[in-house]
Amino acid sequence: MLNARVLRSVFLFTATNALAAAMPLILLPVLTRILTPEDYGIVAMFSIVITAFGSLTGLSVHGAVGMRYFDREDYDFPRYVGNCLIILAFTSLILLFIVAVFHAPLEELTKLPRKWLMIAVGVSTVQFILLIRLAIFQSAKNAGYFAVFRVGQAAVDATVSMVLVLGFALAWEGRLIGISAGIVLLGFAAVLSLVRSGYFKPVPSRDYIFNALKFGLPLIPHVLGGMLLATVDRVLIANVIGVAETGIYMVAVQIGLGVYLLADACNRAISPWHLEALKKNDAAIDMRIVRYALLYFAGLIILALGLGLAAPWVLPILVGPAFADAASLIWLIALGQAFGGMYFFVSNIVFYRNRTFSLSTITISCGLFNAGLSFVLLQVVGLEGAAQAYLIAQVLMFISAFALSQRLRPLPWAAAFVFHKREI
Repeated sequence: MLNARVLRSVFLFTATNALAAAMPLILLPVLTRILTPEDYGIVAMFSIVITAFGSLTGLSVHGAVGMRYFDREDYDFPRYVGNCLIILAFTSLILLFIVAVFHAPLEELTKLPRKWLMIAVGVSTVQFILLIRLAIFQSAKNAGYFAVFRVGQAAVDATVSMVLVLGFALAWEGRLIGISAGIVLLGFAAVLSLVRSGYFKPVPSRDYIFNALKFGLPLIPHVLGGMLLATVDRVLIANVIGVAETGIYMVAVQIGLGVYLLADACNRAISPWHLEALKKNDAAIDMRIVRYALLYFAGLIILALGLGLAAPWVLPILVGPAFADAASLIWLIALGQAFGGMYFFVSNIVFYRNRTFSLSTITISCGLFNAGLSFVLLQVVGLEGAAQAYLIAQVLMFISAFALSQRLRPLPWAAAFVFHKREI
């Protein structure tokens, strides 16, 4: 399973995510000394809104494109992609109408002006196209082109942000323009790439639209649950404590992001081989899957704890003094992301069995639990309560997904700890 090609792919995806993540981290020492915690809080809320809108634009059917790539002989794949973009067009127009009508309560909830709410709809629409292109690169095991688009987006984001924040003193608006520019420019590049590669045929097909929706619609609760897990804490902090505290929390999230990025990179690289290995239904291969997984899980937890221990010494170098309170949050967030990475692994088995509705039930339940617990702990413990709730919810989600995966496709987890003499 872990041959040289897989390891190269893991390295490329990991390096790509590391470079993409390095851009915001490079900006961190500058932005946290120029932007106030309130400014940083607004930046955090804009990122959350894009994520929220992204769960509605396209109805998560970009995941169907990645799966259908493996069944290209049974589908007119370019036409399938075209029909997913037709779904995107209709859902984006509906979302734009909703935001235009209900902008007042949305402004109150998100702390963002109406103009930026409308811009977020457009950005999330273009991001969907970028995600389709990245999904095809991932399914094709083409880590090189994946890296060009992913790092390109981060580079444009960082460059535009620095120019506008430092050169034109646009503060939080300059940062929001930078985020938008990175997604929009690479999104248009994704459109050109799809067309030039012959992956775009906008010929409507009811069967393809229904097929994509059959995959995507059950995932909406899953995506919303993931959003509740990943972002509701910042929304609650902004509305319960204040926007400035949201900025401090966002800094802790960004620093702890390294664990998630490693987990995401490994999952992107290994999942195609993981799915192929599961199809073999071979006891020896199943044992290897489990043992590699256990090593992977241990590595994530060690990385998270190490990051938390290093935070008090590293944080003063990375951020300004106004964000010093983020240090106590980092280990909780990083550990939560480690369990999130472990969840990625077992959820592949659920996707393999096409039980997306069951997975959605888990994520939405854990997301709602996280929202409720965050609300309570924020008022009892303060800012650290949101990080505690996030960790607990991620642990519960992993345990639930693990139990579900074992029912759908049992793997020899207990037997993996037993080594015969010939294996030693």
